Amino acid sequence: MIIRAAAHYTLRPGSGEEAVVPGMDLLPKPMARRMIAPVRRAMACALAALAEAGIERPDGIFYGTGLGCLADTQEFLLEIERNAGSLLAPTSFMRSTHNTVAGLIALALKAQGPNLTFSQGFTSFHAALLAAVMHLERRPGDRVLVGASDEHLPLLDHLFDALHGAGFVPQAARPAEGAAFFVLGGADGVAKGRVVDVRMGPVDRVLVDDGIPAWTGALVTSVTNGASYVDRTGLHHSAPAVAMALALADAVPAVQLMDREGEQHGLIHIAR
Repeated sequence: MIIRAAAHYTLRPGSGEEAVVPGMDLLPKPMARRMIAPVRRAMACALAALAEAGIERPDGIFYGTGLGCLADTQEFLLEIERNAGSLLAPTSFMRSTHNTVAGLIALALKAQGPNLTFSQGFTSFHAALLAAVMHLERRPGDRVLVGASDEHLPLLDHLFDALHGAGFVPQAARPAEGAAFFVLGGADGVAKGRVVDVRMGPVDRVLVDDGIPAWTGALVTSVTNGASYVDRTGLHHSAPAVAMALALADAVPAVQLMDREGEQHGLIHIAR
């Protein structure tokens, strides 16, 4: 499946690094004023990918997120506490849902095609990409937007410190924020690469081709021959999407991205 365009960013809170976010100038100003910063950054990446591909309106939107709009969810819960059980404005709830980013993209572009959000932990992007590939197999002339984003809250730092102590995540891993969006499909335009294969399932059923270089996620423990990409993407549920964008930017001939969370394994194989 042809990849026409890609846009991504990574933000590591507390590192002192400035996040370079493509597409910020493409945001509709009336909408941007009502969005919190992480949602603005994610939506800007999506618009940047569409602009690179020369597409005004995609034929479908396939989006993955592990934890959804964390900052808006936190604000919604705080508003419940402040109101002490009285009625709440519906806007706070609507902004806190996992499909907020995909919905706002569709509203901004007046896109009326399929709009699907997947939330499956570290394989959220794998699920969105697989759905996009299946859509394009049925409708090969379509061009679709597929991507993922996840936010950072200071609360995550405290949770990860506890998980470090319990040995559940690597000591070097730190929570971060990031997003990546891609345009797939269509017969026109310059191709950045192609999706060769996408797999999800139990670890023992997702087989790796040992002849292809591998990039592994932070929670992969069963694969030892792959280079970890987490030092470049930061640790968040959408890191696999950012890793795919980095592989395309690095112009690698071929790479397999492998991520594991518990007994669920995801694999993405891309090539030039």
